[in-house]
Amino acid sequence: VCRLIDVIPMSYLVYFRFFLCSLIPLLVMTVLYGYIFWTIRGNLREKPGNGAQTQSQIYLKKEKQLAGSLFLVLALFALSKLPLHIMNCILYFGGPDYIVVKAFYVGVLLSHANSAVNPLVYAFKIQKIKTAYLKLWRRCIACGEEIQGPQTTQSIDNNLNRVANNE
Repeated sequence: VCRLIDVIPMSYLVYFRFFLCSLIPLLVMTVLYGYIFWTIRGNLREKPGNGAQTQSQIYLKKEKQLAGSLFLVLALFALSKLPLHIMNCILYFGGPDYIVVKAFYVGVLLSHANSAVNPLVYAFKIQKIKTAYLKLWRRCIACGEEIQGPQTTQSIDNNLNRVANNE
């Protein structure tokens, strides 16, 4: 039986992987996103006057929406990765009596689920990525079209657009 903690020292998992490689970058990114939101919010409060300022307001709203989408990815990362890291800390500093084994399984599942959820979040929240996914699907379906027969590229595009627009 191969277990991760038999191969990798718990001190490495706690000090290096959690504190240095996960917690510090997570805190830095959270501070930076907070600063971005604070700056955009301050700029959006300015009253638009001429056409250039109105265009600037539209741009800032789009940037705020993009930053919000990326912050959602960051929050999902934290919610899925932190439980396992915290359990590793409890195990390392407190001992095995403080953690139920099944909790570790849930933590590992959450940690892996993050990788599965991120592409979906990107696809639903960021229009450019959604468009890129649709183009990729069109190519995949177009290749399968030769095998399937008479369905046209136009009908495939129409079906994909309906799916993308939640019709």
